[in-house]
Amino acid sequence: MDRIGHARERARLLAVIDRARGGRGPATIVVRGERGIGKSALLGEFGALAADAGFRVSAVPVRTRPDDPLGAALRVVGQLAAGSAEPAEGTALHRPASAGEPTAHRPEPGDEPVPHHAAPSEKLLHELVETVCRQARRTPVAICLDDAEHLDPWSLHWLSGLYSAASGLPLAIALTGGDTTAADQDPLPPALAADAEHIALSGLAPQEVGAFAAAYRDVALDAPTARLCHELTGGNPALLLSLLACHTGTAPTADALRDTAASAVLPGTERWLAGLGGAALGLARAVAVLGPRAEITQCAELAGLSVREALPLIDELVTRSLFANRTPLSFRHPLLAGMVISRVPAGTRAALHLTAAAILRDGHFGATRVARHLVAAGPLGLPWTVRPLRTAANQLECEGRHEEAAGHLRGMLRERLRPRVRSSVQCQLAALDGFVAPDGAVRRLDAARREADDPRCATDYAVALATLLAECGRPEDAVAVLDDTAERLGPRAADQRWRLRLHKALLCLGGPVPSGLPVDLPDSLAAQAPSDDEARRELSALRAVYALRDGTDRDAAVGVARGALTGSEAPGRLLWHGCEVLIRADELAEAWSYCSRARLPDQPRPGTWGDVGVGLLRALVLYARGSLTAADAALTPLADLLRPAADAARLPAALTVAALAEVRARTGATDAALALLADCGLDGELPARQDTVAVLGARAAVWEQAGDTARALEDLYAAGRLLADSRVRNPAVLPWRSRAARLLASRGDLTEASGLAAAEWEDARRWGTPRAVGTAQHALALTETGDRRLRRLTTAVETLAHSPARLELAHARRDLGVALSEAGRADAARTEFRAALSVAKSCGAQPLVHRIVADRECLCPAVDDDRVPPALSGLTPQEQRILGLARAGHTNRAIAGKLFVTVRTVEFHLSGAYRKLGISGRDQLADVIPAPLGTGGRA
Repeated sequence: MDRIGHARERARLLAVIDRARGGRGPATIVVRGERGIGKSALLGEFGALAADAGFRVSAVPVRTRPDDPLGAALRVVGQLAAGSAEPAEGTALHRPASAGEPTAHRPEPGDEPVPHHAAPSEKLLHELVETVCRQARRTPVAICLDDAEHLDPWSLHWLSGLYSAASGLPLAIALTGGDTTAADQDPLPPALAADAEHIALSGLAPQEVGAFAAAYRDVALDAPTARLCHELTGGNPALLLSLLACHTGTAPTADALRDTAASAVLPGTERWLAGLGGAALGLARAVAVLGPRAEITQCAELAGLSVREALPLIDELVTRSLFANRTPLSFRHPLLAGMVISRVPAGTRAALHLTAAAILRDGHFGATRVARHLVAAGPLGLPWTVRPLRTAANQLECEGRHEEAAGHLRGMLRERLRPRVRSSVQCQLAALDGFVAPDGAVRRLDAARREADDPRCATDYAVALATLLAECGRPEDAVAVLDDTAERLGPRAADQRWRLRLHKALLCLGGPVPSGLPVDLPDSLAAQAPSDDEARRELSALRAVYALRDGTDRDAAVGVARGALTGSEAPGRLLWHGCEVLIRADELAEAWSYCSRARLPDQPRPGTWGDVGVGLLRALVLYARGSLTAADAALTPLADLLRPAADAARLPAALTVAALAEVRARTGATDAALALLADCGLDGELPARQDTVAVLGARAAVWEQAGDTARALEDLYAAGRLLADSRVRNPAVLPWRSRAARLLASRGDLTEASGLAAAEWEDARRWGTPRAVGTAQHALALTETGDRRLRRLTTAVETLAHSPARLELAHARRDLGVALSEAGRADAARTEFRAALSVAKSCGAQPLVHRIVADRECLCPAVDDDRVPPALSGLTPQEQRILGLARAGHTNRAIAGKLFVTVRTVEFHLSGAYRKLGISGRDQLADVIPAPLGTGGRA
């Protein structure tokens, strides 16, 4: 049947035949392997090769029957005699019958053996051995015995005698047997087994499955489907033929193959299951139901057996190649389990799963294993089934196994549940489905909301639906759902109307304040005491964000943020708002801790928008620490998953993509950042939404790194207008004024820059974090000149050194080094440059690293640095720096942007340098400066 994958085995068959033909027999070969692996096919190939080599071949399938002693030996001798002209006189096949002995007849190949009810005599055994030996002396003989492990004792005795008597004869013996090679379990004669060539067949390799499918079933398999076939069958050729039988002439998908594996109609099933007794079949069913981690005690109980009764049945099922030879019990190949379970009627199968669930529950084997059987059993209306299903769903969701969690929740919804339990399950399922199929989840939640009679359930549905709509970029629809639900509930449900109003306020955070929401919203909501713990935490989250927006009491904001996060696991919206406040307050370790509780770092890809929020929060913590490389690593897999959603205006997706673009720009991958924004549709005009301010801030950073100061300023001013509309002045939310001031100062617009920087400094002082204050001081210093700039930069560095803002500290130290060098304090400048360079490198901010190196080498090179030409020694440090950048190819405007000076200042210094060097312009710089002077190339 299967010659694919047997090239090496064929060579070993030929070697045995050659050895026998050379008179060095008997040469023997034993082929072992599981059922269906191709042993019979290889034995047939051995017979064909022997026939081609001039051997007389006798091929006999071994069939053991109580009334047929010596049956295999008689068939072998009969086939050999049938091929000769005349059996020898007096052989066992042609001699007078003695009293009480049945008359032997000359059988044709394939005839049933002559029954011998009495034990054969030693004389008869000797005559049968001699018959084969005489035949071998005339013509080489090959004997092929299939399933030799089933040889009856007398045929084994004959085979042992033949092996001893045929020494030096051209005799080849090929046998097939089971898997076992243990000496205490091998039925073959010891001498034969010891001297034989042994071949242990294994399944086809994954790369051979495709060729096999094409050759024997005309089925086209690509690499993934071929691997799936191998997983289901272990490469067993017979199982592969069964699996692919109904796909002949096609190219099946992976789902189609899985459906086939679960089908009740698989050709060849009887080959594996025929002859199993009822108890053995029951045990096989128990293992198929319990799965691959089944313990013997559990399987025996499910099959209605004692452990003592189950043990010999396990051995039988191992011998028949159904079970793997190990514990816990499992089938040798998954397709075999499918063959067994698919033949169990639906009612019996449900009963088995329910019984298995009860056995595992009583044995305390974990809710996940119990729930799997409850889902498989279907709705049963039993009260005790609800709790393990819910527990398992929660555990699976925490482990990142979202599809399985959703399956368990759907299993719960098929049971009879109390309204509030049903609403809770529906909302949890919607959170899972909302990530992969939001439209369907929205429809189901809206229908449940409209049909709910209980006000609490209707509110739960409305809150879940509004959250999902907001995450899908539909905040107006989310607010409409909350308003409609509040109107439907009416005055009789004051508590639930309060929850709806609170959630409406939470949804609107981060965007312009909608009409109808008062400025003192948290205080007005607090006039009515929250009805439960979750509502109290939601109110705390709202207060925390309002305190952040107000920016006058950092400690109060942190305190109420902790109130929102403390207690049971915070829902996604509470975690986001609470951790956002902690991050803006520079409580980074605490924010990281809360994120780690919600989702472990090594968990699989997200399955809900809440998971996306946790991943984004972790990346924001890393970015706030200045760990750009780690932030990039955290954001990249999220952004790869969410790019289509970002293009579809999903808020968490847009925030993730924008954050990654900013990080990549800071690390020097500006082109990749620009491409990312363009791919996700975030490089054009943006609507006023909750995420717009953050996207504008991130995009401004990308434009700045790309050298497009005008577009960066445009985005920063747009973000500032949105923040003003939302009554947000706290620079911890987005320090847009200090960033704009730095860009304006680089263009020489010092008056406007000074006004922005001073306004931010006042607000930063009220918030009070060293990051916010130091960043504003840095910007304000760049609007000054001379000693005032130097003093303010020194203060900014000292302030930022007490914050976790490493990236901002590196920028400030770099500017302080420049100011010190211009003041003639070269040693102090080198110290600042060295410190700035160390921090910038640890952050992964390559553009900043290049700028620091260029500044250091241009403004305060080492005394023994021969890279500075002597002709430049008469230039001021600023002239050397500008000249080096011009020699590297930077335009006057680009130099002005890098040094935060006006274009006119650059032109002034270049003119003075040209005059001192005695040249007329840029085209003569190459004659004076052999190589670019310490710029590190374009930054």
